[in-house]
Amino acid sequence: MAEHVDVLIVGGGGVGQAMALQLGRAGISTLLVERRGGRSMHPKALGAHQRSMELYREWGLADEMTAAALPPEQALGFGWMTRVNGIELGRVMLADDVEKLDDYSACTRERMTFIAQVKLEEILASAVGCQDTVQIRFGTEAVAIEQDDAEARVTLREAEGGGTYQVRASYVVAADGVRSPLRRMLAITETADPPYGESVNVYLRSPGMDALRAGRPYVLWWTVNADSYGTFWPVGFDQRWIYNFEGDISKPDDYFNKAFCTDRVRRSAGAADLDVEVLDILRWRHERAVADQWRRGRVFLVGDAAHRFPPHGGFGLNSGVQDTANLAWKLAAVLRGQAGDALLDSYEAERKPVAELNAEQVTLNTRRLQETGWLSDRFDLSAIERPEGAELRAAIADAVPRQREQFHSLGQQFGMIYESSAIVPDGRPPVRSTIADYHMTSTPGARAPQVWLTTAAGRRLQTLDLIDGGFVLLAGSDGAGWIAAAAALRHRDLPLSAYRVAEDGDLSFADNGSFCQSFEVERGGAVLIRPDGHVGFRAQDLPGDPTEALRNALRRILDTAPPAAQPPAAQP
Repeated sequence: MAEHVDVLIVGGGGVGQAMALQLGRAGISTLLVERRGGRSMHPKALGAHQRSMELYREWGLADEMTAAALPPEQALGFGWMTRVNGIELGRVMLADDVEKLDDYSACTRERMTFIAQVKLEEILASAVGCQDTVQIRFGTEAVAIEQDDAEARVTLREAEGGGTYQVRASYVVAADGVRSPLRRMLAITETADPPYGESVNVYLRSPGMDALRAGRPYVLWWTVNADSYGTFWPVGFDQRWIYNFEGDISKPDDYFNKAFCTDRVRRSAGAADLDVEVLDILRWRHERAVADQWRRGRVFLVGDAAHRFPPHGGFGLNSGVQDTANLAWKLAAVLRGQAGDALLDSYEAERKPVAELNAEQVTLNTRRLQETGWLSDRFDLSAIERPEGAELRAAIADAVPRQREQFHSLGQQFGMIYESSAIVPDGRPPVRSTIADYHMTSTPGARAPQVWLTTAAGRRLQTLDLIDGGFVLLAGSDGAGWIAAAAALRHRDLPLSAYRVAEDGDLSFADNGSFCQSFEVERGGAVLIRPDGHVGFRAQDLPGDPTEALRNALRRILDTAPPAAQPPAAQP
């Protein structure tokens, strides 16, 4: 008989590992398969958004990731120049110094963390390996799938001429990348633009780059000149860097060889004798696509299998990890018998609009970037480094401030407000965030407001510190009825914690402010936060029957029907 698991994850990159970690923490039987023989050693990307760092904090990984990232004093901004040691054209800063980084991200305790994807995946993999209910098999690919109302049956093939075998799973998560074989097997279409072009990543080691950097605290170094343009970013260890430049889809792989790439690196750096050791070369395409369906029966698409964007803004891996945070708790709730199937339908309803917004904004970022001379043939760059190029340099410098939303994206990161069957609307119109500016709100569907609280024992924490795989109910000073309601409704092992926020309550505000002000309710009001940190239900004040109000909210969110009415007892 074929092996059975609750969830089969196909794809072992950062998104697949994030899904496996959450399911493992929830005690769900999980098998993760990856067609490659091991994890990628190419850094690929740099940067964990603050919203992603909040998730890593919940999973116990944030401090380790911060330690493996670029030091904050080396990651304060982004620079445009003719060459690394050439004429500086402009810059966009997150903050002028390290102390002001917390002002930049005042809506969260987490900072933007510039960690190489290879290091991030290494930390995730180590955490996944500690989960007793998770198995990992490298060198294994999915080659066929069939499903019915009871289960999915996936045929797996071992690499290098190995045999095939079948695994039965209650659910399958496709985290198998931009070309997603599972997506194609299921004939799921995409809404996509033609490729905007090709990029070439050169992974290199160069002891001399630090001297060219000259102490400037830039994460990205956009370079544009007459004979080369590209972007440098420091990987953060062993004098390693990535250099990225526009390729040519029509060229064969051996065209962009080590000699070509070494010369290109030296030209953009501005040092003909720069010591360059090319470690790896990776070609990939600038594309924008969103899958038309994110669920097909028992199969769900996450990460690049569901969406792919140009890189300008860093919403690739970050969006994928946040997809998993939305889906994992829902799968666990259904598998435990705590929720109905419609909860799983809410995954696409909530996350697909976010992907569409990200795709639109990142594409706009890419178009704006062309105004700086990058990825563009609109400028004659022959004189950009000569005195007669002053007018062109000034035009590019004028375009640099318009790049701000690529890096200042707190509203885009935190401001999404889900709308689905797993949200109980309260009829009050929300105040929307912009791309750059985040408006904290407790509107149902929004990320719960992050405020500093103090426990009765004096411990200081933020709202998200209360979440650990379950629901959290926060009530105002006159909300004791909500606390009693939560105690009455803890059943079927549904994780539900409840706290009254008041000077004499379970929690109190650590700083100036109040529960009513931050959560937009009266003193008898309450907010129910889902396991993914989003508000599922909000009550303005204490109703006549808070137990019934909370019960109905949980039924709506979890798609659980009220118990069937019992027939009246027979009369003797």
